[in-house]
Amino acid sequence: MRSKSLKTVTVLTALTYIVLNMAHPVTPMFITQNKLPSYLFGVFFAAMSIGNFIFSPIWGRLSDKGGRIKFMILGILGYGISQVGFGFSSNTVIIVFWRFIGGASVISFLTVILAYIADITDEEGRLKGMTYYAAASTFGGAIGSLLGGVIGNNNYKITFSVQFVLSIVICILFYLFLEETVTNKNIEKVEKEKMYSKSINSLNPKVIFIMSQVVVFFFAVTSYNSSINYYIESVLSLPPTVNGIFLAIAGIFGFLINIFFTGKLAKRFGEVKALRISGISMALCIGGATLFNLVPLFFLFILLFVGSSAVYQPMLQNIISKVSNKDNGKIAGIQNSARAIGMIIGSLYSGFIFAYGSKLPFLTASIVILLGYLIFKLGYKKYEII
Repeated sequence: MRSKSLKTVTVLTALTYIVLNMAHPVTPMFITQNKLPSYLFGVFFAAMSIGNFIFSPIWGRLSDKGGRIKFMILGILGYGISQVGFGFSSNTVIIVFWRFIGGASVISFLTVILAYIADITDEEGRLKGMTYYAAASTFGGAIGSLLGGVIGNNNYKITFSVQFVLSIVICILFYLFLEETVTNKNIEKVEKEKMYSKSINSLNPKVIFIMSQVVVFFFAVTSYNSSINYYIESVLSLPPTVNGIFLAIAGIFGFLINIFFTGKLAKRFGEVKALRISGISMALCIGGATLFNLVPLFFLFILLFVGSSAVYQPMLQNIISKVSNKDNGKIAGIQNSARAIGMIIGSLYSGFIFAYGSKLPFLTASIVILLGYLIFKLGYKKYEII
């Protein structure tokens, strides 16, 4: 039975993120066994992010008119196909091509799922919806990393193959269980509203200001994400299984923080203050991780960073949703373009700087978050982010 239930969306989101994150623990093995230089892990991530950047606003606008479900399915299936191309290639140019296709595809899901959640929640329930989404993505990512690391421990190609098969299964589940939110009636309503709000939404300084925080956040998270797998395997010399286990623990920790603390922090301090607190915590934790050579202490600070980012993301997402003015697909597209800019810069920077110091990506992430915090503190009242 199809529904617009937030619970259904949350479960499907978790399952999707299991599939999307399976390859992360085996990517360092892929690079090593194909005798590729270490900086390419940043280049591959950047190629995917460029695909994100170009196609994000396209999918958002198309889903506003053509419906959400088909574009979520398109994104998941396209990503599954691209992962087979990626995992079974050894030529650098071909790999970069498949990474670009993967980014162009998956951003359709990442953009439209946010618009879908905005469609089915009112302003009061939106923080709950975004918190559930963040929790589901974190939990799914954790399980996916663990699963991918275990099944690909001896042969990374198995992980990529399973990822493709499961992407087809997820597409079928979306088709069977999610009800469309975009109908002819609300398309006409949105089109009338756009006549008055089109220029406001696209050029609103408030939107530009808050999108700068998206760039900062995803620069930091990408510097972490694109470096941690390679750091664990090449610097700490740990196998993909351990890599997957750690990522799973970190993901579950972030999931628990989301479920039990995010809502309480928002109620006690308000979304803006909670955003600022979690931002400072992110900067201190990932910066603190660079101070210790002791592996347990390094992992502890990374866990705290993941927990802080688990609070930060839904707070930021909910603030963004409040400036969408019913144009959820378009704003989600702009947001994901900003996300892609942060990812492109973060992945390229961390990939090349890693060769000069394995902890430099983490240290830079800390500095950039602090700069973002200062920008937000100085500007949030001016742009009425309250």
